[in-house]
Amino acid sequence: MTDRLSVRPARAVVTPGALLVALATTLALLVGPLAVPAEAARYTPPAGVRTNNPLGDREARRQVIGHLIRSINAVPRKGQIKIASWNIRSDDVVDALIRAHQKRRVGVKVVIDRLNANPENPNHGIDRLQRALKQGNDNRRAGLRSGLRKCVSACRGRGGIAHSKFFLFSKAGKARWVVMNGSANATDLAAYGQWNDVYTIRGKKAVYREMKTVFAQMYRDRNVDQPYRARRFGDTTVMTYPWRGSGTKGDPVRRELGKVSCTGARNNKGGRTKIRIAMTSWHGERGKKIAWAVRRKQNRGCDVRIVYAVAGNEVLRILRREGARPVPMRQITQDPNGDGVYDRYLHMKVMTVKGHYGRDRSAWVTINGSANWSPAALASDEVVMRIKRKGVLQRYNRWIDWLYRNPPPRTGSRTVAGRTSTSAPAPVVLPEHLPLGSRVDGVDPYALIPRG
Repeated sequence: MTDRLSVRPARAVVTPGALLVALATTLALLVGPLAVPAEAARYTPPAGVRTNNPLGDREARRQVIGHLIRSINAVPRKGQIKIASWNIRSDDVVDALIRAHQKRRVGVKVVIDRLNANPENPNHGIDRLQRALKQGNDNRRAGLRSGLRKCVSACRGRGGIAHSKFFLFSKAGKARWVVMNGSANATDLAAYGQWNDVYTIRGKKAVYREMKTVFAQMYRDRNVDQPYRARRFGDTTVMTYPWRGSGTKGDPVRRELGKVSCTGARNNKGGRTKIRIAMTSWHGERGKKIAWAVRRKQNRGCDVRIVYAVAGNEVLRILRREGARPVPMRQITQDPNGDGVYDRYLHMKVMTVKGHYGRDRSAWVTINGSANWSPAALASDEVVMRIKRKGVLQRYNRWIDWLYRNPPPRTGSRTVAGRTSTSAPAPVVLPEHLPLGSRVDGVDPYALIPRG
């Protein structure tokens, strides 16, 4: 029997690699779940268009939210992050923002709509984030103090909602002055339940400063005398709502369509101007007027194609019947569990014009952002960008045309309420175009689609 006390341990040989592993393990134990993987800190957000597909694999679903989280993680020590998102419901986003504030002393400021975090609609992630951002600000300069604001209505105007969806980073990876704008809220739903887009701009200080100005106004949560702003920066024009004050005569969408001529395009075969639209919500008196404007464009020869999620009955009637032929349309919604309620839906708000726009007969114009084609948008905080770049329009058009050609299946099955039979559930066939306000077997298919 060996005497345990007399055994001398073998001399350990510590290699540089083993030492690095030991240090990494120790740091992981000390830091815990707030640690950032090294590859995340090296991420430099690519410029351009990103879209996600909730019917794809994990990578396809998280094309937008993953881009956002990696960018948050890549902001260096004492950088700045500013987020305006109608809603935030993602533990991954909340954790990344808390890490930035606590571990790297990044100035993190966030604006959301109070409708999404209140006693009647609890949001535990926002509560956790707000508590974390309140701590540790005493010894920071003003630009690096963190905080969270819940706007009661539109932050910069009366009524409406705080509906903007933009994300600002003073630096992320090797990129400075990063601006992201589009349709995606910082929610898990945006990945697995919605088709979304975001457009990323890097290195344009003037655009970044304009968006910082708008964010600062939102964060104060006070009415401003001139809420509508339109600033042009080369090929990009930034327009912020509420649509009030100087320069707001008429309707912004109909104003854009008024610049479109349907013939004489030099960058399309046959000279017909192409209009592509991807719209979440299109209804009300405003929606009808926009529908007439679109319908007239097709009647005059424009090549129009539309994908949408929600449209009013009159909007659909105008687009389908007020001309020699219907405007080509596809409703991008899905009811995967067959209960008669849409669980997945298009959430983009994009229009492109390829062709004759104003005096330009070879125009490449994309309008993206957070604004639906409904009355509420004009009273709300929204950011819309007009981008005159060929590559941007081509990327959006490929995606819109793909959605048009490949709409998600629209047939599900469910048990009809009151049925006592043990036979298979009755099929529920949803019409190709189902207007807002419809009911199928007493069920509202739009019950789960929020305003955001």
